[in-house]
Amino acid sequence: MFGIKRPKSIDDKTWEKYQEDVTAKVLLLEKQGWPIESIKEFGKYFKEMLGRKGQSSNMSEAITSCYSDTQIVGTKVFDNMWYAWKADGISASESKKKLSVLMKITGMDKLDEKSSADQLRAVADKINKRMKPDDKFWGSLAGTVEKAYYPSGMKGDLGKQLHLFRYVISYQQAKYIVDNYKGRTDEEKLINYIVKEKIWNWTAEESTRLHLKSYYDQQTDTYIYPDGHSTANGGINLKVVTNARFRSEFIINGDGKFLTLLDKDATQDAKVNCSSFNYARRNDEIHRVLDVEPSNPNYEPQFRENSKCVLDKNGIQIKDGNGNSVIFEAPKKMEHNDEIIWRKRVDDFELRCGYGKTSRT
Repeated sequence: MFGIKRPKSIDDKTWEKYQEDVTAKVLLLEKQGWPIESIKEFGKYFKEMLGRKGQSSNMSEAITSCYSDTQIVGTKVFDNMWYAWKADGISASESKKKLSVLMKITGMDKLDEKSSADQLRAVADKINKRMKPDDKFWGSLAGTVEKAYYPSGMKGDLGKQLHLFRYVISYQQAKYIVDNYKGRTDEEKLINYIVKEKIWNWTAEESTRLHLKSYYDQQTDTYIYPDGHSTANGGINLKVVTNARFRSEFIINGDGKFLTLLDKDATQDAKVNCSSFNYARRNDEIHRVLDVEPSNPNYEPQFRENSKCVLDKNGIQIKDGNGNSVIFEAPKKMEHNDEIIWRKRVDDFELRCGYGKTSRT
């Protein structure tokens, strides 16, 4: 199978066991939904691995190792199998089949809006830890989602899973920056990533309005922010996007810390004003259909929806005149003074990236 010739040093029993193992793994890949083109790439990869290790190596262990690699997004064999499947250039239905396989591999197919932060966070372990926020796979994934769901919308269980997956991606990308680059703060680490990797398709010019949710208390004439909101830098969060200047999103609070929904120590502010990966390439109709419309109570993680509720000093939800829970909401327009502070943060971030250094480089 796969054009691998039986080494002279292998006896009948070992060769028979190898053929059984290969057949079993191929059947598992078929059951997941991989097409023959992708499975052939699995065979090529296995053949290459044997060529590197030598055919005298334990073939059963080698086939098990190769199969394990197919179950991690971003490994060489996964990428080869993914790109061999030209679904995004065929049809919406074929693209959905491809996306369904991705959800099975990551375990997202077993999760929904009721899933916990721990359950969603665990999905990130199914993504190669070496995958950068600007890896070409993310653009390919976004293109496949667009083919599958635009303009019809992110409907059904698969659409919901893909929406929830946006938070997993954003968490993995932020963690990659934190784990692999130097800096006193997450913001400095992001700058060092942009500079060191020569990332050119980024911007800090995207409005941060949607990530400044608050509640205006008319009785006290004050704005109340989610618990944990940083008042440093005027309390204005910064939004930096890379990957086509839109897809990979980083929300940075006044202290220079990333706000991600799935952070183990996520504050209420991080849950309310967190980042999420965008399937669209710009703020347009495709963005509305793929990224904005699914952000509703039926698709959003319930623990995030609960975090949006404003509580009084006793921890009891505040209700409006109709008995509905009052929630933190984004301002319709940023205040003039907030715009000035935001502009200063943007200019400072761009300057530090432009000179190719930070105070810690």
